[in-house]
Amino acid sequence: MTHFYDIPKVCYRGAGALTWLIVLAGSGIGVWRRADLYMAYQRAHVLMGTLAVLFALTLVQWVIAMFERPRRVSAKQEARLNQLCVTVNIPVYNEDPLVLDRTLYALFTQTRLPNRVQLVDDGSTTNYKEIRYYWEEHRPQSVQFSWVRQRNQGKKRAQARTFGHDDADIFVTLDSDTALERNALREGLKPFADRRVQSVAGVELAWNYRQNWLTRLNSTRTLIWQMLSCSAQSVAGDVLVNRGTFALYRAPVIKDNLRAYVHETFFGRPVDLGDDAALTLFARARGRAVQQPSAFQFAMYPDTLSHHIRQWTRWMRGSTIRTFWRIRYLRVLTYSWWFTVINLWTYVVALATVAVCAAYWPQSRLLAVTMTAASVVWSYLMAVRVFAIVRSDQSWGARLAGFAITPVVAFWSAFVLRPLRVYGIATCLHQKWVTRHTVEVGPHADERRIAARQEDRRGEEAKV
Repeated sequence: MTHFYDIPKVCYRGAGALTWLIVLAGSGIGVWRRADLYMAYQRAHVLMGTLAVLFALTLVQWVIAMFERPRRVSAKQEARLNQLCVTVNIPVYNEDPLVLDRTLYALFTQTRLPNRVQLVDDGSTTNYKEIRYYWEEHRPQSVQFSWVRQRNQGKKRAQARTFGHDDADIFVTLDSDTALERNALREGLKPFADRRVQSVAGVELAWNYRQNWLTRLNSTRTLIWQMLSCSAQSVAGDVLVNRGTFALYRAPVIKDNLRAYVHETFFGRPVDLGDDAALTLFARARGRAVQQPSAFQFAMYPDTLSHHIRQWTRWMRGSTIRTFWRIRYLRVLTYSWWFTVINLWTYVVALATVAVCAAYWPQSRLLAVTMTAASVVWSYLMAVRVFAIVRSDQSWGARLAGFAITPVVAFWSAFVLRPLRVYGIATCLHQKWVTRHTVEVGPHADERRIAARQEDRRGEEAKV
Protein backbone atom coordinates (compact mmCIF):
# COMPACT_ATOMS: atom_id res chain seq x y z
CA MET A 1 0.00 0.00 0.00
CA THR A 2 1.28 3.45 -0.92
CA HIS A 3 -1.65 5.37 0.61
CA PHE A 4 -1.15 7.94 -2.13
CA TYR A 5 -3.00 8.10 -5.46
CA ASP A 6 -3.28 10.38 -8.45
CA ILE A 7 -7.00 11.17 -8.65
CA PRO A 8 -7.99 12.70 -12.03
CA LYS A 9 -9.50 16.17 -12.21
CA VAL A 10 -12.88 16.60 -13.91
CA CYS A 11 -14.86 19.62 -15.05
CA TYR A 12 -18.34 20.12 -16.46
CA ARG A 13 -18.99 22.31 -19.51
CA GLY A 14 -22.54 23.36 -20.27
CA ALA A 15 -24.16 23.24 -23.68
CA GLY A 16 -22.65 25.69 -26.13
CA ALA A 17 -23.89 27.09 -29.43
CA LEU A 18 -22.59 24.08 -31.39
CA THR A 19 -24.43 21.64 -29.15
CA TRP A 20 -27.67 23.57 -29.54
CA LEU A 21 -27.17 23.64 -33.31
CA ILE A 22 -26.79 19.85 -33.30
CA VAL A 23 -29.93 19.53 -31.18
CA LEU A 24 -31.97 21.69 -33.56
CA ALA A 25 -30.65 19.98 -36.68
CA GLY A 26 -31.14 16.52 -35.19
CA SER A 27 -34.65 17.39 -34.10
CA GLY A 28 -35.57 18.60 -37.57
CA ILE A 29 -34.16 15.51 -39.25
CA GLY A 30 -35.90 13.28 -36.73
CA VAL A 31 -39.28 14.91 -37.28
CA TRP A 32 -38.87 14.64 -41.06
CA ARG A 33 -37.90 10.95 -40.85
CA ARG A 34 -40.84 10.12 -38.56
CA ALA A 35 -43.25 11.80 -40.95
CA ASP A 36 -41.69 9.93 -43.87
CA LEU A 37 -41.99 6.59 -42.03
CA TYR A 38 -45.62 7.27 -41.17
CA MET A 39 -46.46 7.94 -44.81
CA ALA A 40 -44.58 4.83 -45.97
CA TYR A 41 -46.30 2.53 -43.46
CA GLN A 42 -49.79 3.99 -43.19
CA ARG A 43 -51.31 0.55 -42.83
CA ALA A 44 -49.33 0.13 -39.61
CA HIS A 45 -50.64 3.40 -38.22
CA VAL A 46 -50.81 2.14 -34.61
CA LEU A 47 -47.14 1.12 -34.59
CA MET A 48 -46.04 4.25 -36.45
CA GLY A 49 -48.07 6.48 -34.12
CA THR A 50 -46.59 4.79 -31.06
CA LEU A 51 -43.04 5.21 -32.38
CA ALA A 52 -43.77 8.87 -33.16
CA VAL A 53 -44.94 9.47 -29.59
CA LEU A 54 -41.81 7.78 -28.21
CA PHE A 55 -39.65 9.95 -30.45
CA ALA A 56 -41.42 13.11 -29.25
CA LEU A 57 -40.99 12.14 -25.60
CA THR A 58 -37.29 11.42 -26.09
CA LEU A 59 -36.84 14.72 -27.86
CA VAL A 60 -38.51 16.63 -25.01
CA GLN A 61 -36.26 14.88 -22.49
CA TRP A 62 -33.20 15.73 -24.58
CA VAL A 63 -34.08 19.42 -24.74
CA ILE A 64 -34.83 19.64 -21.00
CA ALA A 65 -31.48 18.00 -20.20
CA MET A 66 -29.68 20.77 -22.10
CA PHE A 67 -30.76 23.27 -19.44
CA GLU A 68 -28.96 21.50 -16.59
CA ARG A 69 -26.37 23.67 -14.85
CA PRO A 70 -24.26 23.12 -11.71
CA ARG A 71 -25.71 24.78 -8.62
CA ARG A 72 -23.68 27.82 -7.57
CA VAL A 73 -23.66 29.54 -4.18
CA SER A 74 -22.70 32.93 -2.80
CA ALA A 75 -19.95 33.37 -0.22
CA LYS A 76 -22.59 33.70 2.50
CA GLN A 77 -24.35 30.52 1.42
CA GLU A 78 -21.08 28.60 1.26
CA ALA A 79 -20.19 29.76 4.77
CA ARG A 80 -23.53 28.44 5.96
CA LEU A 81 -22.96 25.13 4.17
CA ASN A 82 -19.56 24.81 5.83
CA GLN A 83 -21.32 24.88 9.21
CA LEU A 84 -23.26 21.71 8.35
CA CYS A 85 -22.10 18.53 10.05
CA VAL A 86 -21.41 15.94 7.33
CA THR A 87 -21.10 12.22 8.08
CA VAL A 88 -19.91 9.71 5.48
CA ASN A 89 -20.86 6.03 5.66
CA ILE A 90 -18.74 3.48 3.75
CA PRO A 91 -20.10 -0.09 3.79
CA VAL A 92 -17.38 -2.63 2.95
CA TYR A 93 -17.77 -6.23 1.89
CA ASN A 94 -14.85 -8.06 0.26
CA GLU A 95 -13.46 -4.99 -1.47
CA ASP A 96 -10.01 -5.08 -3.05
CA PRO A 97 -7.63 -3.61 -0.42
CA LEU A 98 -5.88 -1.26 -2.83
CA VAL A 99 -9.22 0.05 -4.13
CA LEU A 100 -10.47 0.63 -0.57
CA ASP A 101 -7.24 2.42 0.34
CA ARG A 102 -7.72 4.72 -2.67
CA THR A 103 -11.29 5.44 -1.61
CA LEU A 104 -10.12 6.61 1.82
CA TYR A 105 -7.26 8.65 0.35
CA ALA A 106 -9.63 10.48 -2.00
CA LEU A 107 -12.07 11.14 0.83
CA PHE A 108 -9.42 12.48 3.21
CA THR A 109 -7.97 14.85 0.59
CA GLN A 110 -11.23 16.62 -0.26
CA THR A 111 -11.22 20.42 -0.49
CA ARG A 112 -14.16 20.30 1.92
CA LEU A 113 -13.52 17.56 4.45
CA PRO A 114 -16.35 15.63 6.10
CA ASN A 115 -16.79 15.95 9.85
CA ARG A 116 -17.15 12.23 10.50
CA VAL A 117 -16.41 9.05 8.56
CA GLN A 118 -17.55 5.60 9.60
CA LEU A 119 -16.44 2.54 7.71
CA VAL A 120 -18.59 -0.53 8.40
CA ASP A 121 -17.00 -3.86 7.51
CA ASP A 122 -19.98 -6.12 6.82
CA GLY A 123 -18.27 -9.42 7.61
CA SER A 124 -15.59 -9.36 4.89
CA THR A 125 -13.23 -12.31 4.55
CA THR A 126 -10.49 -9.93 3.33
CA ASN A 127 -7.85 -8.65 5.77
CA TYR A 128 -7.81 -4.83 5.99
CA LYS A 129 -5.58 -4.39 9.06
CA GLU A 130 -2.87 -2.38 7.30
CA ILE A 131 -5.37 0.05 5.81
CA ARG A 132 -7.27 0.46 9.04
CA TYR A 133 -4.19 1.16 11.18
CA TYR A 134 -2.73 3.58 8.64
CA TRP A 135 -5.82 5.78 8.29
CA GLU A 136 -6.61 5.73 11.98
CA GLU A 137 -3.17 7.25 12.44
CA HIS A 138 -2.86 9.50 9.35
CA ARG A 139 -6.37 10.84 8.73
CA PRO A 140 -6.86 14.63 8.94
CA GLN A 141 -7.14 15.55 12.60
CA SER A 142 -10.38 17.47 12.02
CA VAL A 143 -12.14 14.29 10.86
CA GLN A 144 -13.56 11.77 13.31
CA PHE A 145 -12.85 8.34 11.82
CA SER A 146 -14.21 5.04 13.10
CA TRP A 147 -13.91 1.52 11.72
CA VAL A 148 -16.45 -1.02 12.93
CA ARG A 149 -17.07 -4.63 12.01
CA GLN A 150 -20.30 -6.61 12.07
CA ARG A 151 -21.45 -9.99 10.86
CA ASN A 152 -22.67 -10.03 7.27
CA GLN A 153 -26.14 -8.46 7.19
CA GLY A 154 -26.19 -6.60 3.88
CA LYS A 155 -25.58 -3.05 2.70
CA LYS A 156 -28.72 -1.51 4.22
CA ARG A 157 -27.86 -2.62 7.72
CA ALA A 158 -24.24 -1.59 7.28
CA GLN A 159 -25.51 1.89 6.45
CA ALA A 160 -28.03 1.84 9.29
CA ARG A 161 -25.16 1.19 11.71
CA THR A 162 -24.10 4.79 11.00
CA PHE A 163 -27.46 6.42 10.30
CA GLY A 164 -29.07 5.24 13.53
CA HIS A 165 -26.41 6.62 15.88
CA ASP A 166 -25.29 9.91 14.36
CA ASP A 167 -26.58 13.49 14.69
CA ALA A 168 -25.27 14.81 11.36
CA ASP A 169 -27.03 17.40 9.22
CA ILE A 170 -26.04 15.67 5.99
CA PHE A 171 -25.46 11.95 5.42
CA VAL A 172 -23.23 10.85 2.54
CA THR A 173 -23.40 7.35 1.09
CA LEU A 174 -20.10 6.29 -0.46
CA ASP A 175 -19.30 2.90 -1.96
CA SER A 176 -16.07 1.23 -0.94
CA ASP A 177 -14.79 1.17 -4.54
CA THR A 178 -15.43 4.86 -5.23
CA ALA A 179 -12.74 7.54 -5.34
CA LEU A 180 -14.11 11.08 -5.10
CA GLU A 181 -12.78 13.82 -7.35
CA ARG A 182 -11.06 16.43 -5.18
CA ASN A 183 -14.00 18.87 -5.17
CA ALA A 184 -16.81 16.30 -5.07
CA LEU A 185 -17.97 16.88 -1.50
CA ARG A 186 -17.76 20.65 -1.75
CA GLU A 187 -19.73 20.69 -5.01
CA GLY A 188 -22.19 18.08 -3.78
CA LEU A 189 -23.18 20.24 -0.82
CA LYS A 190 -24.00 23.35 -2.87
CA PRO A 191 -27.56 22.39 -3.91
CA PHE A 192 -28.50 22.22 -0.20
CA ALA A 193 -28.37 26.02 -0.13
CA ASP A 194 -31.90 25.59 -1.53
CA ARG A 195 -33.93 24.38 1.44
CA ARG A 196 -36.26 22.47 -0.88
CA VAL A 197 -33.45 20.12 -1.95
CA GLN A 198 -33.47 16.88 0.03
CA SER A 199 -30.90 14.81 -1.85
CA VAL A 200 -28.06 15.31 -4.33
CA ALA A 201 -26.64 12.78 -6.79
CA GLY A 202 -23.07 12.97 -7.99
CA VAL A 203 -21.99 12.09 -11.53
CA GLU A 204 -20.46 8.63 -11.74
CA LEU A 205 -17.46 7.96 -13.98
CA ALA A 206 -15.58 4.71 -14.52
CA TRP A 207 -12.13 4.63 -12.96
CA ASN A 208 -11.17 1.57 -15.02
CA TYR A 209 -12.86 2.56 -18.29
CA ARG A 210 -9.70 1.69 -20.28
CA GLN A 211 -9.45 -1.85 -18.96
CA ASN A 212 -11.34 -3.73 -21.69
CA TRP A 213 -14.25 -3.50 -24.15
CA LEU A 214 -16.81 -4.12 -21.40
CA THR A 215 -15.69 -1.29 -19.12
CA ARG A 216 -15.51 1.09 -22.11
CA LEU A 217 -19.00 0.13 -23.22
CA ASN A 218 -20.54 0.51 -19.76
CA SER A 219 -18.67 3.75 -19.12
CA THR A 220 -20.26 5.28 -22.22
CA ARG A 221 -23.71 3.83 -21.48
CA THR A 222 -23.78 5.13 -17.92
CA LEU A 223 -22.54 8.59 -18.87
CA ILE A 224 -25.18 8.96 -21.60
CA TRP A 225 -27.90 7.95 -19.12
CA GLN A 226 -26.71 10.49 -16.56
CA MET A 227 -26.30 13.33 -19.06
CA LEU A 228 -29.70 12.67 -20.65
CA SER A 229 -32.32 11.07 -18.41
CA CYS A 230 -30.86 12.11 -15.06
CA SER A 231 -30.11 15.65 -16.25
CA ALA A 232 -33.70 16.12 -17.43
CA GLN A 233 -35.01 14.74 -14.14
CA SER A 234 -32.70 17.03 -12.20
CA VAL A 235 -33.96 20.15 -13.98
CA ALA A 236 -37.43 19.17 -12.77
CA GLY A 237 -36.10 18.35 -9.27
CA ASP A 238 -37.26 14.76 -9.83
CA VAL A 239 -34.17 12.52 -9.93
CA LEU A 240 -35.36 8.94 -9.54
CA VAL A 241 -32.13 7.17 -8.62
CA ASN A 242 -29.12 8.65 -6.86
CA ARG A 243 -25.99 6.72 -7.70
CA GLY A 244 -25.22 4.63 -4.63
CA THR A 245 -21.54 5.20 -5.31
CA PHE A 246 -21.83 8.78 -4.00
CA ALA A 247 -24.94 10.65 -2.91
CA LEU A 248 -25.87 13.19 -0.23
CA TYR A 249 -29.07 13.42 1.86
CA ARG A 250 -30.50 15.68 4.50
CA ALA A 251 -30.29 13.61 7.66
CA PRO A 252 -34.04 13.69 8.52
CA VAL A 253 -34.83 12.08 5.16
CA ILE A 254 -32.96 8.98 6.28
CA LYS A 255 -33.50 9.00 10.04
CA ASP A 256 -37.28 9.43 9.79
CA ASN A 257 -37.50 6.55 7.31
CA LEU A 258 -34.80 4.28 8.69
CA ARG A 259 -37.15 1.58 9.94
CA ALA A 260 -38.98 1.42 6.60
CA TYR A 261 -35.63 1.35 4.80
CA VAL A 262 -34.13 -1.52 6.76
CA HIS A 263 -37.30 -3.59 7.16
CA GLU A 264 -38.83 -3.05 3.71
CA THR A 265 -40.92 -5.93 2.36
CA PHE A 266 -42.58 -6.66 -0.98
CA PHE A 267 -45.41 -9.21 -1.00
CA GLY A 268 -44.17 -10.31 2.40
CA ARG A 269 -40.57 -10.84 1.24
CA PRO A 270 -37.68 -8.79 2.69
CA VAL A 271 -36.16 -6.32 0.20
CA ASP A 272 -32.36 -5.97 0.31
CA LEU A 273 -31.74 -4.50 -3.15
CA GLY A 274 -32.38 -1.06 -4.62
CA ASP A 275 -31.00 0.81 -1.60
CA ASP A 276 -30.03 3.95 -3.54
CA ALA A 277 -33.42 4.16 -5.28
CA ALA A 278 -35.24 3.72 -1.95
CA LEU A 279 -33.37 6.61 -0.32
CA THR A 280 -33.99 8.78 -3.38
CA LEU A 281 -37.72 8.01 -3.19
CA PHE A 282 -37.78 9.10 0.47
CA ALA A 283 -36.04 12.34 -0.52
CA ARG A 284 -38.37 12.96 -3.44
CA ALA A 285 -41.39 12.56 -1.17
CA ARG A 286 -40.13 15.48 0.96
CA GLY A 287 -38.91 17.88 -1.71
CA ARG A 288 -36.50 18.11 -4.61
CA ALA A 289 -33.99 15.43 -5.60
CA VAL A 290 -31.31 16.80 -7.93
CA GLN A 291 -28.08 15.92 -9.66
CA GLN A 292 -25.02 18.14 -9.26
CA PRO A 293 -23.14 17.85 -12.58
CA SER A 294 -19.95 19.25 -11.06
CA ALA A 295 -19.67 16.61 -8.29
CA PHE A 296 -17.78 13.60 -9.66
CA GLN A 297 -16.89 10.16 -8.42
CA PHE A 298 -14.82 7.35 -9.95
CA ALA A 299 -16.24 3.85 -9.48
CA MET A 300 -14.85 0.46 -10.44
CA TYR A 301 -16.93 -1.13 -13.22
CA PRO A 302 -17.26 -4.90 -13.75
CA ASP A 303 -14.48 -6.15 -16.02
CA THR A 304 -15.91 -9.61 -16.67
CA LEU A 305 -19.12 -10.53 -18.47
CA SER A 306 -20.28 -12.73 -15.59
CA HIS A 307 -19.96 -9.91 -13.05
CA HIS A 308 -21.67 -7.44 -15.38
CA ILE A 309 -24.66 -9.72 -15.99
CA ARG A 310 -25.09 -10.52 -12.29
CA GLN A 311 -24.85 -6.85 -11.38
CA TRP A 312 -27.40 -5.83 -14.02
CA THR A 313 -29.78 -8.61 -12.94
CA ARG A 314 -29.53 -7.40 -9.35
CA TRP A 315 -30.26 -3.82 -10.43
CA MET A 316 -33.29 -4.90 -12.47
CA ARG A 317 -34.71 -6.86 -9.53
CA GLY A 318 -34.45 -3.78 -7.35
CA SER A 319 -35.76 -1.54 -10.14
CA THR A 320 -38.88 -3.67 -10.55
CA ILE A 321 -39.92 -3.09 -6.95
CA ARG A 322 -39.02 0.60 -7.09
CA THR A 323 -41.25 1.01 -10.17
CA PHE A 324 -44.22 -0.27 -8.15
CA TRP A 325 -43.44 2.09 -5.27
CA ARG A 326 -43.03 5.13 -7.52
CA ILE A 327 -46.33 4.58 -9.30
CA ARG A 328 -48.03 4.08 -5.97
CA TYR A 329 -46.48 6.85 -3.86
CA LEU A 330 -45.34 9.65 -6.17
CA ARG A 331 -47.83 12.36 -7.07
CA VAL A 332 -49.42 11.86 -10.47
CA LEU A 333 -48.76 15.42 -11.58
CA THR A 334 -44.97 15.12 -11.27
CA TYR A 335 -42.27 14.60 -13.86
CA SER A 336 -40.96 11.52 -12.01
CA TRP A 337 -44.36 9.75 -11.97
CA TRP A 338 -44.91 10.28 -15.69
CA PHE A 339 -41.32 9.37 -16.50
CA THR A 340 -41.75 6.07 -14.63
CA VAL A 341 -44.98 5.21 -16.44
CA ILE A 342 -43.67 6.24 -19.86
CA ASN A 343 -40.39 4.40 -19.34
CA LEU A 344 -42.31 1.23 -18.51
CA TRP A 345 -44.52 1.71 -21.57
CA THR A 346 -41.46 2.36 -23.76
CA TYR A 347 -39.90 -0.88 -22.58
CA VAL A 348 -43.01 -2.89 -23.49
CA VAL A 349 -43.29 -1.19 -26.89
CA ALA A 350 -39.62 -1.88 -27.67
CA LEU A 351 -40.04 -5.57 -26.93
CA ALA A 352 -43.26 -5.68 -28.93
CA THR A 353 -41.64 -3.98 -31.95
CA VAL A 354 -38.89 -6.58 -32.08
CA ALA A 355 -41.48 -9.35 -31.76
CA VAL A 356 -43.59 -7.87 -34.59
CA CYS A 357 -40.58 -7.55 -36.89
CA ALA A 358 -39.64 -11.17 -36.21
CA ALA A 359 -43.20 -12.42 -36.72
CA TYR A 360 -43.66 -10.66 -40.07
CA TRP A 361 -40.21 -11.38 -41.48
CA PRO A 362 -39.25 -10.97 -44.36
CA GLN A 363 -42.05 -8.46 -45.05
CA SER A 364 -40.72 -6.36 -42.16
CA ARG A 365 -37.15 -6.34 -43.47
CA LEU A 366 -37.33 -2.79 -44.87
CA LEU A 367 -38.83 -1.49 -41.63
CA ALA A 368 -36.15 -3.23 -39.58
CA VAL A 369 -33.34 -1.83 -41.73
CA THR A 370 -34.83 1.68 -41.65
CA MET A 371 -35.32 1.60 -37.89
CA THR A 372 -31.79 0.27 -37.34
CA ALA A 373 -30.26 3.06 -39.43
CA ALA A 374 -32.38 5.65 -37.63
CA SER A 375 -31.35 4.18 -34.26
CA VAL A 376 -27.67 4.54 -35.13
CA VAL A 377 -28.07 8.21 -36.05
CA TRP A 378 -30.30 8.92 -33.06
CA SER A 379 -27.89 7.21 -30.64
CA TYR A 380 -25.12 9.56 -31.76
CA LEU A 381 -27.37 12.58 -31.25
CA MET A 382 -28.32 11.37 -27.77
CA ALA A 383 -24.65 10.99 -26.86
CA VAL A 384 -23.61 14.55 -27.76
CA ARG A 385 -23.81 15.66 -24.13
CA VAL A 386 -21.03 13.27 -23.03
CA PHE A 387 -18.61 15.93 -24.28
CA ALA A 388 -19.77 18.11 -21.37
CA ILE A 389 -17.55 15.99 -19.11
CA VAL A 390 -13.80 16.61 -19.39
CA ARG A 391 -11.38 14.31 -17.51
CA SER A 392 -7.70 15.11 -17.02
CA ASP A 393 -6.81 11.45 -17.60
CA GLN A 394 -8.71 11.21 -20.89
CA SER A 395 -7.47 12.57 -24.22
CA TRP A 396 -9.69 13.93 -26.95
CA GLY A 397 -9.05 10.73 -28.87
CA ALA A 398 -10.33 8.65 -25.97
CA ARG A 399 -13.43 10.82 -25.69
CA LEU A 400 -14.10 10.45 -29.42
CA ALA A 401 -13.59 6.70 -29.16
CA GLY A 402 -16.20 6.54 -26.41
CA PHE A 403 -18.58 8.56 -28.54
CA ALA A 404 -17.88 6.38 -31.61
CA ILE A 405 -19.05 3.18 -29.91
CA THR A 406 -22.46 4.67 -29.10
CA PRO A 407 -24.31 2.44 -31.62
CA VAL A 408 -22.68 -0.60 -30.01
CA VAL A 409 -23.91 0.65 -26.64
CA ALA A 410 -27.42 0.98 -28.08
CA PHE A 411 -27.22 -2.55 -29.52
CA TRP A 412 -25.98 -3.96 -26.22
CA SER A 413 -28.76 -2.23 -24.29
CA ALA A 414 -31.45 -3.40 -26.73
CA PHE A 415 -30.43 -7.01 -27.27
CA VAL A 416 -28.58 -7.96 -24.07
CA LEU A 417 -29.65 -5.73 -21.19
CA ARG A 418 -33.31 -5.41 -22.21
CA PRO A 419 -33.91 -9.20 -22.22
CA LEU A 420 -32.01 -9.47 -18.93
CA ARG A 421 -34.50 -6.99 -17.50
CA VAL A 422 -37.28 -9.49 -18.29
CA TYR A 423 -35.42 -12.05 -16.21
CA GLY A 424 -34.90 -9.48 -13.43
CA ILE A 425 -38.63 -8.69 -13.38
CA ALA A 426 -39.56 -12.38 -13.28
CA THR A 427 -37.17 -13.05 -10.38
CA CYS A 428 -37.59 -9.78 -8.46
CA LEU A 429 -38.47 -11.61 -5.24
CA HIS A 430 -34.98 -13.13 -5.23
CA GLN A 431 -33.23 -10.44 -3.21
CA LYS A 432 -29.80 -11.95 -2.65
CA TRP A 433 -26.81 -9.74 -3.48
CA VAL A 434 -25.27 -12.30 -5.99
CA THR A 435 -21.95 -10.41 -6.17
CA ARG A 436 -18.96 -9.74 -3.89
CA HIS A 437 -18.80 -13.12 -2.19
CA THR A 438 -15.11 -12.66 -3.00
CA VAL A 439 -13.16 -9.73 -4.44
CA GLU A 440 -14.42 -9.50 -8.04
CA VAL A 441 -12.91 -6.32 -9.47
CA GLY A 442 -9.72 -4.53 -8.63
CA PRO A 443 -6.91 -2.48 -10.14
CA HIS A 444 -5.40 -3.96 -13.27
CA ALA A 445 -1.77 -5.04 -13.44
CA ASP A 446 -0.43 -1.65 -14.59
CA GLU A 447 -1.99 0.11 -11.59
CA ARG A 448 -0.52 -2.45 -9.21
CA ARG A 449 2.94 -2.06 -10.76
CA ILE A 450 2.72 1.74 -10.41
CA ALA A 451 1.65 1.35 -6.78
CA ALA A 452 4.56 -1.01 -6.15
CA ARG A 453 7.06 1.45 -7.67
CA GLN A 454 5.63 4.29 -5.59
CA GLU A 455 5.93 2.19 -2.46
CA ASP A 456 9.54 1.31 -3.24
CA ARG A 457 10.36 4.97 -3.91
CA ARG A 458 8.73 6.10 -0.66
CA GLY A 459 10.67 3.41 1.19
CA GLU A 460 13.96 4.63 -0.27
CA GLU A 461 13.11 8.24 0.61
CA ALA A 462 12.33 7.18 4.17
CA LYS A 463 15.72 5.49 4.47
CA VAL A 464 17.47 8.64 3.24
